[in-house]
Amino acid sequence: MKKLNYKRSALLFSVAFGLIGSLSLSAESAFLSEEDLYEEDVLNGSGVSDPLESINRVTFDINDFVYLNLLQPIADGYTAITPDPVEKGASNFFRNLKYPVRLAGNLLQGRFEGAWVETGRFAINSTIGIAGIFTPADSVEGLEPIPAEDIGQALGSWGVGEGPYLVLPLLGPSNLRDLGGYVGDRAVNPLQEPFSLIDDWDWEWRLALAGSELIATSPTMIERYLQLKGSSIDPYGSMKNGFTQYRRSAIEE
Repeated sequence: MKKLNYKRSALLFSVAFGLIGSLSLSAESAFLSEEDLYEEDVLNGSGVSDPLESINRVTFDINDFVYLNLLQPIADGYTAITPDPVEKGASNFFRNLKYPVRLAGNLLQGRFEGAWVETGRFAINSTIGIAGIFTPADSVEGLEPIPAEDIGQALGSWGVGEGPYLVLPLLGPSNLRDLGGYVGDRAVNPLQEPFSLIDDWDWEWRLALAGSELIATSPTMIERYLQLKGSSIDPYGSMKNGFTQYRRSAIEE
Protein backbone atom coordinates (compact mmCIF):
# COMPACT_ATOMS: atom_id res chain seq x y z
CA MET A 1 0.00 0.00 0.00
CA LYS A 2 2.85 2.37 0.83
CA LYS A 3 4.45 1.68 -2.54
CA LEU A 4 1.13 2.34 -4.26
CA ASN A 5 0.81 5.69 -2.47
CA TYR A 6 4.32 6.63 -3.58
CA LYS A 7 3.36 5.71 -7.11
CA ARG A 8 0.24 7.86 -7.07
CA SER A 9 2.07 10.83 -5.54
CA ALA A 10 4.84 10.58 -8.08
CA LEU A 11 2.34 10.39 -10.91
CA LEU A 12 0.66 13.57 -9.69
CA PHE A 13 4.00 15.39 -9.54
CA SER A 14 4.85 14.06 -12.99
CA VAL A 15 1.59 15.30 -14.46
CA ALA A 16 2.10 18.72 -12.86
CA PHE A 17 5.62 19.00 -14.21
CA GLY A 18 4.41 17.77 -17.57
CA LEU A 19 1.71 20.40 -17.73
CA ILE A 20 4.13 23.22 -16.98
CA GLY A 21 6.72 21.74 -19.31
CA SER A 22 4.18 21.45 -22.10
CA LEU A 23 3.18 25.11 -22.12
CA SER A 24 1.54 26.08 -25.36
CA LEU A 25 4.42 28.54 -25.65
CA SER A 26 6.53 25.89 -27.30
CA ALA A 27 10.14 26.20 -26.20
CA GLU A 28 11.50 24.79 -29.42
CA SER A 29 9.83 27.23 -31.84
CA ALA A 30 11.45 30.38 -33.19
CA PHE A 31 10.62 33.60 -31.35
CA LEU A 32 8.09 35.97 -32.82
CA SER A 33 8.96 39.08 -34.73
CA GLU A 34 7.41 42.38 -33.74
CA GLU A 35 5.27 42.19 -36.89
CA ASP A 36 4.00 38.75 -35.88
CA LEU A 37 3.13 39.90 -32.39
CA TYR A 38 1.25 43.02 -33.37
CA GLU A 39 -0.38 42.32 -36.72
CA GLU A 40 -3.24 44.79 -37.02
CA ASP A 41 -6.18 42.41 -37.40
CA VAL A 42 -5.30 40.48 -34.25
CA LEU A 43 -4.40 43.60 -32.30
CA ASN A 44 -7.87 44.93 -33.00
CA GLY A 45 -9.34 41.69 -31.68
CA SER A 46 -11.02 40.65 -34.93
CA GLY A 47 -11.68 36.94 -35.14
CA VAL A 48 -10.56 36.17 -31.58
CA SER A 49 -13.48 34.55 -29.80
CA ASP A 50 -13.26 34.98 -26.04
CA PRO A 51 -16.65 34.22 -24.47
CA LEU A 52 -14.95 32.93 -21.29
CA GLU A 53 -12.91 36.09 -20.72
CA SER A 54 -13.90 36.55 -17.08
CA ILE A 55 -12.79 33.00 -16.22
CA ASN A 56 -9.75 33.23 -18.46
CA ARG A 57 -8.57 36.38 -16.72
CA VAL A 58 -8.70 34.73 -13.30
CA THR A 59 -6.76 31.73 -14.61
CA PHE A 60 -4.29 34.09 -16.28
CA ASP A 61 -3.60 35.87 -12.97
CA ILE A 62 -3.03 32.55 -11.18
CA ASN A 63 -0.73 31.30 -13.94
CA ASP A 64 1.15 34.58 -13.96
CA PHE A 65 1.83 34.26 -10.24
CA VAL A 66 3.10 30.69 -10.69
CA TYR A 67 5.29 31.55 -13.68
CA LEU A 68 6.88 34.60 -12.07
CA ASN A 69 7.23 33.22 -8.55
CA LEU A 70 8.06 29.59 -9.28
CA LEU A 71 9.18 29.09 -12.85
CA GLN A 72 11.21 32.27 -13.27
CA PRO A 73 13.34 31.73 -10.12
CA ILE A 74 14.01 28.18 -11.33
CA ALA A 75 15.02 29.53 -14.73
CA ASP A 76 17.22 32.28 -13.26
CA GLY A 77 18.96 29.86 -10.88
CA TYR A 78 19.50 27.27 -13.60
CA THR A 79 20.95 29.85 -15.99
CA ALA A 80 23.21 31.28 -13.29
CA ILE A 81 24.85 27.99 -12.28
CA THR A 82 24.80 26.04 -15.55
CA PRO A 83 27.56 26.53 -18.14
CA ASP A 84 26.17 27.52 -21.54
CA PRO A 85 27.31 24.31 -23.31
CA VAL A 86 25.58 22.17 -20.68
CA GLU A 87 22.42 24.27 -20.86
CA LYS A 88 22.35 24.00 -24.66
CA GLY A 89 23.00 20.24 -24.55
CA ALA A 90 20.13 19.67 -22.12
CA SER A 91 17.78 21.74 -24.28
CA ASN A 92 18.86 19.76 -27.36
CA PHE A 93 18.27 16.47 -25.53
CA PHE A 94 14.66 17.25 -24.62
CA ARG A 95 13.92 18.69 -28.02
CA ASN A 96 15.17 15.46 -29.58
CA LEU A 97 12.74 13.48 -27.40
CA LYS A 98 9.80 15.32 -28.95
CA TYR A 99 10.55 13.85 -32.37
CA PRO A 100 7.33 11.72 -32.41
CA VAL A 101 5.20 14.85 -32.00
CA ARG A 102 6.98 16.69 -34.82
CA LEU A 103 6.82 13.60 -37.03
CA ALA A 104 3.07 13.21 -36.48
CA GLY A 105 2.52 16.91 -37.12
CA ASN A 106 4.28 16.67 -40.47
CA LEU A 107 2.65 13.42 -41.57
CA LEU A 108 -0.86 14.60 -40.71
CA GLN A 109 -0.31 17.63 -42.94
CA GLY A 110 1.13 15.59 -45.78
CA ARG A 111 4.54 17.20 -45.28
CA PHE A 112 6.52 14.12 -46.17
CA GLU A 113 9.72 16.06 -46.82
CA GLY A 114 9.44 17.56 -43.35
CA ALA A 115 8.83 14.10 -41.88
CA TRP A 116 11.94 12.83 -43.69
CA VAL A 117 14.04 15.72 -42.38
CA GLU A 118 12.83 15.20 -38.81
CA THR A 119 13.52 11.46 -39.05
CA GLY A 120 16.99 11.99 -40.47
CA ARG A 121 17.83 14.54 -37.81
CA PHE A 122 16.54 12.27 -35.05
CA ALA A 123 18.59 9.31 -36.30
CA ILE A 124 21.83 11.29 -36.57
CA ASN A 125 21.42 13.34 -33.40
CA SER A 126 20.39 10.30 -31.36
CA THR A 127 23.48 8.32 -32.38
CA ILE A 128 26.39 10.53 -33.39
CA GLY A 129 24.95 13.36 -31.27
CA ILE A 130 24.79 11.12 -28.15
CA ALA A 131 21.04 10.95 -27.47
CA GLY A 132 20.50 14.37 -28.97
CA ILE A 133 22.81 16.29 -26.65
CA PHE A 134 24.69 17.47 -29.73
CA THR A 135 23.16 18.28 -33.11
CA PRO A 136 25.56 17.11 -35.85
CA ALA A 137 22.59 16.92 -38.24
CA ASP A 138 22.72 20.73 -38.43
CA SER A 139 25.76 20.46 -40.71
CA VAL A 140 24.28 17.75 -42.97
CA GLU A 141 23.00 19.15 -46.24
CA GLY A 142 19.25 18.76 -46.46
CA LEU A 143 18.81 18.09 -42.75
CA GLU A 144 19.04 21.63 -41.44
CA PRO A 145 16.53 22.52 -38.68
CA ILE A 146 12.98 23.20 -39.82
CA PRO A 147 10.03 24.80 -37.96
CA ALA A 148 8.47 22.41 -35.46
CA GLU A 149 5.06 20.99 -36.32
CA ASP A 150 2.44 19.66 -33.92
CA ILE A 151 -1.02 18.13 -34.09
CA GLY A 152 -2.74 21.42 -33.29
CA GLN A 153 -1.17 22.88 -36.43
CA ALA A 154 -2.31 19.85 -38.39
CA LEU A 155 -5.88 20.37 -37.22
CA GLY A 156 -5.66 24.00 -38.32
CA SER A 157 -4.37 23.00 -41.75
CA TRP A 158 -7.42 20.72 -42.11
CA GLY A 159 -9.67 23.72 -41.64
CA VAL A 160 -10.63 23.09 -38.02
CA GLY A 161 -11.54 26.44 -36.47
CA GLU A 162 -9.79 27.86 -33.44
CA GLY A 163 -12.87 27.82 -31.26
CA PRO A 164 -12.97 29.99 -28.14
CA TYR A 165 -9.76 31.33 -26.66
CA LEU A 166 -8.80 29.50 -23.47
CA VAL A 167 -6.34 30.06 -20.65
CA LEU A 168 -5.58 26.66 -19.15
CA PRO A 169 -4.30 26.16 -15.59
CA LEU A 170 -0.48 25.93 -15.75
CA LEU A 171 -0.58 25.34 -19.52
CA GLY A 172 -1.32 28.96 -20.32
CA PRO A 173 -2.86 30.40 -23.52
CA SER A 174 -4.64 28.05 -25.88
CA ASN A 175 -7.90 27.59 -27.74
CA LEU A 176 -10.31 24.71 -28.16
CA ARG A 177 -8.53 23.38 -31.26
CA ASP A 178 -5.08 23.54 -29.69
CA LEU A 179 -6.38 21.85 -26.55
CA GLY A 180 -7.38 18.92 -28.75
CA GLY A 181 -3.97 19.11 -30.40
CA TYR A 182 -2.28 19.02 -27.00
CA VAL A 183 -4.10 15.81 -26.13
CA GLY A 184 -2.98 14.37 -29.46
CA ASP A 185 0.63 15.43 -28.84
CA ARG A 186 0.64 13.55 -25.56
CA ALA A 187 -0.95 10.51 -27.18
CA VAL A 188 1.89 10.15 -29.72
CA ASN A 189 4.66 10.93 -27.24
CA PRO A 190 5.96 7.59 -25.85
CA LEU A 191 7.36 9.30 -22.76
CA GLN A 192 4.11 10.92 -21.60
CA GLU A 193 0.79 9.69 -20.33
CA PRO A 194 -1.63 8.22 -21.28
CA PHE A 195 0.37 5.94 -23.57
CA SER A 196 3.82 6.12 -22.01
CA LEU A 197 6.21 3.27 -22.77
CA ILE A 198 7.87 3.76 -19.38
CA ASP A 199 6.69 1.04 -17.01
CA ASP A 200 4.10 2.35 -14.56
CA TRP A 201 6.19 1.27 -11.58
CA ASP A 202 9.24 3.25 -12.71
CA TRP A 203 7.87 6.42 -11.17
CA GLU A 204 11.33 7.57 -10.12
CA TRP A 205 12.40 7.76 -13.78
CA ARG A 206 9.19 9.47 -14.81
CA LEU A 207 9.50 12.08 -12.07
CA ALA A 208 13.21 12.66 -12.75
CA LEU A 209 12.60 13.06 -16.48
CA ALA A 210 9.68 15.48 -16.04
CA GLY A 211 11.54 17.55 -13.44
CA SER A 212 14.71 17.69 -15.51
CA GLU A 213 12.77 18.79 -18.58
CA LEU A 214 11.04 21.54 -16.61
CA ILE A 215 14.37 22.88 -15.35
CA ALA A 216 16.17 22.59 -18.70
CA THR A 217 13.45 24.30 -20.71
CA SER A 218 12.42 26.90 -18.11
CA PRO A 219 14.67 29.74 -19.40
CA THR A 220 13.21 29.55 -22.91
CA MET A 221 9.66 29.13 -21.64
CA ILE A 222 9.94 32.19 -19.41
CA GLU A 223 11.52 34.25 -22.20
CA ARG A 224 8.70 33.30 -24.57
CA TYR A 225 6.07 33.96 -21.88
CA LEU A 226 7.41 37.44 -21.11
CA GLN A 227 7.61 38.23 -24.82
CA LEU A 228 3.99 37.29 -25.40
CA LYS A 229 2.86 39.02 -22.21
CA GLY A 230 4.63 42.21 -23.19
CA SER A 231 4.62 45.39 -21.11
CA SER A 232 1.20 46.68 -22.09
CA ILE A 233 -1.41 48.06 -19.75
CA ASP A 234 -3.46 44.91 -20.37
CA PRO A 235 -1.07 41.90 -20.24
CA TYR A 236 -4.00 39.52 -20.70
CA GLY A 237 -4.96 41.14 -24.00
CA SER A 238 -1.34 41.25 -25.12
CA MET A 239 -0.94 37.55 -24.38
CA LYS A 240 -4.17 36.66 -26.18
CA ASN A 241 -3.25 38.66 -29.27
CA GLY A 242 0.36 37.47 -29.37
CA PHE A 243 -0.55 33.81 -28.92
CA THR A 244 -3.33 33.94 -31.51
CA GLN A 245 -1.11 35.52 -34.14
CA TYR A 246 1.71 33.10 -33.34
CA ARG A 247 -0.53 30.08 -33.91
CA ARG A 248 -2.11 31.52 -37.04
CA SER A 249 1.32 32.25 -38.49
CA ALA A 250 2.53 28.71 -37.65
CA ILE A 251 -0.47 27.18 -39.42
CA GLU A 252 -0.12 29.39 -42.48
CA GLU A 253 3.55 28.52 -43.01
